[in-house]
Amino acid sequence: MERDISNTIFRLGFFSAIGIVLIQAVLSVAPLMFRLTEGRPGCDTPIHWRLGDVDSRFPVDRKTFLLTAIEAGNVWEKRIGKKMFIYDPQTSFAVTTVFDDRQKMLYDSQGLEKTVAQYQKDAAVLKNTYDTLQAGFKRDQTVLNDRIASYQKALAVYNDDVSQANAAGGATPDKYASLEKRRKELEKEQSVIKKETDRISMEVDQVNAAAGKINTKTTSVKNDIQTYRQKYGEPQPFIEGLYESPLRSITIYEFKGVDDLRLVIAHEFGHALGIAQHAPDDQSAIMYAMMGGQDLLHPGLTEADIKAYEAVCPASAVSPRDAFVSYLVDTPYPEMKLGTIFTLFSTLVTSAILVR
Repeated sequence: MERDISNTIFRLGFFSAIGIVLIQAVLSVAPLMFRLTEGRPGCDTPIHWRLGDVDSRFPVDRKTFLLTAIEAGNVWEKRIGKKMFIYDPQTSFAVTTVFDDRQKMLYDSQGLEKTVAQYQKDAAVLKNTYDTLQAGFKRDQTVLNDRIASYQKALAVYNDDVSQANAAGGATPDKYASLEKRRKELEKEQSVIKKETDRISMEVDQVNAAAGKINTKTTSVKNDIQTYRQKYGEPQPFIEGLYESPLRSITIYEFKGVDDLRLVIAHEFGHALGIAQHAPDDQSAIMYAMMGGQDLLHPGLTEADIKAYEAVCPASAVSPRDAFVSYLVDTPYPEMKLGTIFTLFSTLVTSAILVR
């Protein structure tokens, strides 16, 4: 009994090993044994692309650029539901970069935006300081004017009383003492008014200095803007990326960062799929002519993008042979599943029998 069990286990292990070896052999030579029926890249077969030159003056390194380009392809694949782009360092179709005035202008524009933003913050602080000083000056000036008016009124009454005393041949001792006391009080008030006038004069200087700082910063920013316009002219639309047909190259000229780059490449990948015309009405579409309305952080295809793709790649039935061969050729070995292989092969055999 034990001997039969041992023989059975041996046979199972032996045939399993042979089966695994045969499957691996088939998978290894599949690309040589089978060839897919000619199809349109992007519609029937994936588009193979490689990464060309990435100028170091752009804001991302080569590795980040590559990963971002792969993500751009995934934007299409997730919604369409099939493999559409394959990174292949040996193919001729390249995604590359050219550093020229477009990216230089973007850098200068970003620098100018930071300058303007800082100016707005500084100007707000200075304006608040100016308004506080101006309000304080106006309040103190009003109080001082009232005090001067009261002083001048009291001085006029005092002078009238002195004139009357002199006209009467002189003041009595009590009247003289009273006039002397009022004179000293008026002199003291005059001294206080002078000090207050000097203090308010300093407030005026502070108000003018605050206004001067605002004017200086405003002039500086205006000069920066004028310099930018003299260098680049008035703002105008630039081509951030350009696809050269048929599957020759995609050249990236301008992008702010990873999110911006992903959207630009996804747009150009759309042209590589055969979508020549831009989505005319949907500003959130990947294939819209201008950037700005799309979701940079989570880009995705809209119905306009899908309709544009379906117009150039209408749905067509894939033969069992092509489905089987495509899986063996295009699917990386670590991602292959035996269950899928057997299912596709069984469908292929069944269709062959039915044809006979």
